[in-house]
Amino acid sequence: MGPLDLELQQQLELIIRGTPWLVEALEAVRSLRLPDWYLAAGAIRNTVWDALHGSTSSRPQSDLDVIYFDPVSLSNDAEDTLRAALPEYEWEVTNQASVHHWQSVATGRDIPAYDSIATSMASWPETATAVGARLSDHGAMEFIAPHGLVDLFALTLRPSPAASDPCAYTRRLRQKAWHLRWPRLVIMQTDGHMKC
Repeated sequence: MGPLDLELQQQLELIIRGTPWLVEALEAVRSLRLPDWYLAAGAIRNTVWDALHGSTSSRPQSDLDVIYFDPVSLSNDAEDTLRAALPEYEWEVTNQASVHHWQSVATGRDIPAYDSIATSMASWPETATAVGARLSDHGAMEFIAPHGLVDLFALTLRPSPAASDPCAYTRRLRQKAWHLRWPRLVIMQTDGHMKC
């Protein structure tokens, strides 16, 4: 993963800090002290796409995906803690050190364990979804985006080149109907030879 574009990072921070519920969620997750954690996926993507379409996110429109990376301890009670702290939100907490297990089952292929949170995120279906943010102990905002931030800000839906399930992107396009909520999206089609 190369360095992220500084200007896009600054835009992302402005959007997040201007979204009170998202800042509240980041502060709640920070208090758990999970190893290598981020609030990621739809919480970040949807907030940015709303902002780029001239609307504000008054509350999350989907689960709040909290990810972290802990290859030592696979037990997880963080979800219950977050639900108790902020019960108005739907939380989903996932240790990215263990996702290769269910990815292997879902795809019918043996997917090796990931060595970092970045490599795990790179396997997500879309590049614009593989973006996470967190707050440091001192309040600085930090980002992770293994495919960069360009697609997110260009309103481009593109399949991840490292997706664990190459057909997930096509399925999600049908299920999510993102173009109805964000009509300016540019949707990249998959390889026509792939049977999904």
